[in-house]
Amino acid sequence: VETARIHFLTRKKVANIENQGNAPVVLIHGSSGSSADMELAFFDAFPDDIDLYAFDRPGIGWSKTKLSPLEMSNPMKQAEAIHMAVKKLKLDKPIIVGHSWGGAVAIAYAKQFGNEISGAVSLAGVAYPWKGPYGWYDVLLTTPVFNHIFTRLFLNKMGQLYVPLSIKAIFEPEAARGDYREGAQAEIILRPSTIINNSYYSLNLRRHLKTMSEKYNDIKTPLLIVAGNRDYIVHSKSQSERLHNEVAGSEYMLFKGAGHMPHHTQTQILAEKIGRMSKGEALTPGKTEFLDTKFEKRQ
Repeated sequence: VETARIHFLTRKKVANIENQGNAPVVLIHGSSGSSADMELAFFDAFPDDIDLYAFDRPGIGWSKTKLSPLEMSNPMKQAEAIHMAVKKLKLDKPIIVGHSWGGAVAIAYAKQFGNEISGAVSLAGVAYPWKGPYGWYDVLLTTPVFNHIFTRLFLNKMGQLYVPLSIKAIFEPEAARGDYREGAQAEIILRPSTIINNSYYSLNLRRHLKTMSEKYNDIKTPLLIVAGNRDYIVHSKSQSERLHNEVAGSEYMLFKGAGHMPHHTQTQILAEKIGRMSKGEALTPGKTEFLDTKFEKRQ
């Protein structure tokens, strides 16, 4: 497309399933992830009569950005690039599902192209600027010259430690499935260009959200908001709950005891819910649903 070279994975209907006009589902991964994360979570969970498309965000995974990473750090720009890809693929009124950073992209998509989609889903999505220091590694990786020295001299060695620690952190207090590291192809973030882009996106997200969040009440498309009340990365109260209170047409699912990766730990209930949306089931505006969940606590 005009601003990016977009890579995606797809799971289309098997030949003997009659197409009943179900909305295709577009899946957008979070920070440090890729389309493989969404493939691992959802491709075996959805009914066979729903088409799934997992996109790599521009500059991440196997996608490339044609803009500078600073320009592409805006969720609105990433949503625009994915929208152009969706149009090229001729996907009719899809449901846009985004996790974490990808949740910001799904919300941006709903803001810009809400009349062209059947709905949007934010999975532990970040919607508002937050307080706290910037990560030192993001500052380093966005500093010219130093970033290339760092990635070439230290990244491979540090990466072998970074990846398992990162997986543990994003799943807390739940446990990652045993095949997550391999199945989600977690090491792809260690490529120099990818991790530099990812740091530009992380470092600049807050300022973009400050502007983007000014008019969330303008979102008219059905919006499903999903969070875990023990998410230590994107806090449910200041992000998902606040968004639910601001968007009149939203429905909110809060998993008690769940963390930041509900698409992997609460997969089936989410696949069934989004699947029903794909088949035309309406959300209940203003509804909050509290769901109990069991999780495996690491020793």
